[in-house]
Amino acid sequence: MMSMETVKRKILIFLLVSFTGNCVGLSGKVFAKDWEISIIPSSVRVDPVTAEIIEERFDAVPYKKSERNLLNENWIFDGDKATLYSARGEYISFQLVLTNHSPKVLENVIVEMEPFKFNNRHLSVPPELFLEWSVEVKTPSGGYPKSSLGKGWYPDALIPFENIQLTEPPRRWIYPVLLPDFNNRIENQKSLIIWVDQFIPFDKEEARPGTYVSTINVKIQDQQKSIPINLNIWDFAIPNENKYRASLQHEGFLSRADENLELQIYQLLKKHRISAMDPTYKPGLTVSENGKVQYSWEEFDQRLEKYFTGKAFTKEYGYNFGPGYGEPVENFLPPFDVYGKHHTPGWPDIGKPEEERNPENQKIYIDAIRQFREHLLNFIDPEKTMLTIYLNGLDESYFPEAWDRMAYYGEMFKKYFPESYFRIDGSYGEDAMKVVRPSISSWGAHTINYNYDEIGEIREAGIKDWIYGSMIYESKVNSWVGSSTYIDLPLVNERALSWSTFKYGTFSWLSWGIGAGWKAAWYDPETWKDYRDDRDERQEQKILNGNGCLIYAPDIVPNVQVVCPSIRIKNIRNGIQEYEYLTLLKNLTPDSNEALEAVNEIINKPFGRNAIGVIDVWSFDAEEWDKKRIEIGNQINLLNRNKKIIMFQINKDK
Repeated sequence: MMSMETVKRKILIFLLVSFTGNCVGLSGKVFAKDWEISIIPSSVRVDPVTAEIIEERFDAVPYKKSERNLLNENWIFDGDKATLYSARGEYISFQLVLTNHSPKVLENVIVEMEPFKFNNRHLSVPPELFLEWSVEVKTPSGGYPKSSLGKGWYPDALIPFENIQLTEPPRRWIYPVLLPDFNNRIENQKSLIIWVDQFIPFDKEEARPGTYVSTINVKIQDQQKSIPINLNIWDFAIPNENKYRASLQHEGFLSRADENLELQIYQLLKKHRISAMDPTYKPGLTVSENGKVQYSWEEFDQRLEKYFTGKAFTKEYGYNFGPGYGEPVENFLPPFDVYGKHHTPGWPDIGKPEEERNPENQKIYIDAIRQFREHLLNFIDPEKTMLTIYLNGLDESYFPEAWDRMAYYGEMFKKYFPESYFRIDGSYGEDAMKVVRPSISSWGAHTINYNYDEIGEIREAGIKDWIYGSMIYESKVNSWVGSSTYIDLPLVNERALSWSTFKYGTFSWLSWGIGAGWKAAWYDPETWKDYRDDRDERQEQKILNGNGCLIYAPDIVPNVQVVCPSIRIKNIRNGIQEYEYLTLLKNLTPDSNEALEAVNEIINKPFGRNAIGVIDVWSFDAEEWDKKRIEIGNQINLLNRNKKIIMFQINKDK
């Protein structure tokens, strides 16, 4: 006789099947011929309605379109098995595509993958699986008539499988995996895609070089299909510490979050080798009538110390593995500001420009700098955490009075906070740079203003140059957006950020926005930006899909209670990892230009005045990018092995 609990479980399953079947299509017995699975690289996306490769729509530049169906065969999948290559200390990724060939609903899909194994030893880090959530681009991003891949559904948000599983008894589905996906509501959905991330441990004893094997399995009712995965781990590692410091800046996004959400975001960015910049973390500050400055530090210290020491990125705080383990945040922007273009008070508030240089006001500002510096250096190692002063009130200010103020404050911070870098952002010409060059130490240069033949003078002055803003500008109107993250532009753009900085020897890159509009983004990818410039195209309220939004908010999709990454941030991470490959190759071949030659085969001449209207700034063939990565990895592996043999022989001779 069945227990009451068993009866309840059977009723629950029946209701779930009936409910989903009635809502999204026919249900019933599923046969093996009704569905199939495939593997595709992480560098392309699949349209969930047509099962076509989205990146193959791009025809604005000469592009080798595949003559084969990439779901049947591609450069990592031969139709039977997938083959991957990775160094230690990096993430390697691929995608599983489940395609439905029948009108039936594929219900309660179970996807599983065992840890990779080599000589009976398993990698200590298991594969991480994510369900890909798609958003519909209804209007192509404005200003990109040639570059946009057009309207339609784009896989972007990645929901961790912890939110897509059966609970402990009574084994109830948290988020039923169905095709079509009842939650995502994609009309005529044909394919469901799973993203797989595998982190390779840094420790050689945990990830000995060799070929590791695993299998990814999909089970639907009593039918199961599997694809073997071979993972070749090279005998070298990319660094744990992220000295590259690629950054996303978003004023107030982190400081206004609750501490649990804040920790999730910082840890997610650390896993993707990206630094956060938020210049709005403020300790309590009072200024008495006689001009005495006094801080209250308790809340500020309690909240930020774990990030300054690196404890936030250890097991103590749930960061069990990943890049940057135990390392502090790579950047921190103290909250100093001035009254300026946004008509908001400075911090500390010493009045408007005509008042700020009064001796009593100047004394207040300098005293605030001194006290802040003295306290902060108790926690922060400036060699590990780059301290940058960014005055938002002077952001992108294109008139002489503002340049004079930049120079004034630059000299002040140089004198009273010498460990910090004073950064200006914008598209500044030589007239502005003559004024500010002696006083600044960091420049976020708009890509449209990043003329490589002129950047030498900036570096000779000791200024760190950052690339900032859009990656492609078909016309000048595109250059006025501080983000380079667009859903409907080719995915390789996200990797090109890091490859381009290597080509030009740029210090690093930064982009605006971490999660702008991240709640609405689950259902609507459009963001907006006003553009007014009588000297160029006039285009107000330009639609930009995915602008400034690389992560998705928790508690919007039912039962998804964690911050979710995007496919675009995964590809940004891949580009940063590849930057580390190129750096390793450069260091191993100091007497040659092998690394730069490899980059030049992919990257043409992006950025600067001469790139306005030019689309063909790098290769748009994802296969070429992926194969070049493997070629570079093989070369590093060989050079590293030869170096070890030579060192062994030298030690033996001794």
